[in-house]
Amino acid sequence: MSSRIWMRASIFILFLFVSCGDNIIQRAASDYFQYREGNWWQLASDQDTMLVEVEAVDTLLQVECFPVSFGGYIKHLTKRPDAISQYIKITTNFGGADHTVIEDFIKRIELPLVDGNTWQDSLVDSIFVSGAWVRAKFYVSGSIRGFETIGGYGDVYTIEIRNIEVIISPDTMMIDTIDVLEDYAPDIGLVCFEHTDGVFNLIDYEVE
Repeated sequence: MSSRIWMRASIFILFLFVSCGDNIIQRAASDYFQYREGNWWQLASDQDTMLVEVEAVDTLLQVECFPVSFGGYIKHLTKRPDAISQYIKITTNFGGADHTVIEDFIKRIELPLVDGNTWQDSLVDSIFVSGAWVRAKFYVSGSIRGFETIGGYGDVYTIEIRNIEVIISPDTMMIDTIDVLEDYAPDIGLVCFEHTDGVFNLIDYEVE
């Protein structure tokens, strides 16, 4: 290969590297999770609407977190450099009183967002109450299922999340599984939410 051809090839490779690097830096600098009090997103399916709203900051286990209402169902979320974490509390009832089996934060979404990335996290604990052991486990598995540039939204990530809650007592075992798909756009936040009640797409929002 002549020196001129080699120089042109080197310049082209350098250009691709710099362009790719700039794109990654730009995405990393974008805020995909707009967790600030008063921010909201209104989403609609074919038959219903859902309001996702960030409420006033709360403190749980000495950790500041934001209650985020998904159509009335509250998730307490906190943003850390390596994850969006969720507060989990699992209780069991004996003799008319609730007893806490698990109370902690779990990794819900791993950061930074990278297409194809997968992660897992779990909380496991047990208590001895009324002469019997009660065990519980909360398990999260997640993955970035897609990355697509969508006009009007920019670089959108599709995130798949599965939550599994297990409670085991001497005579019963209860298992609850929830699967969701969530699409996030830079500097907007949630633009699509899919679960058992259908697919909800963004129709209006307000973020500051």
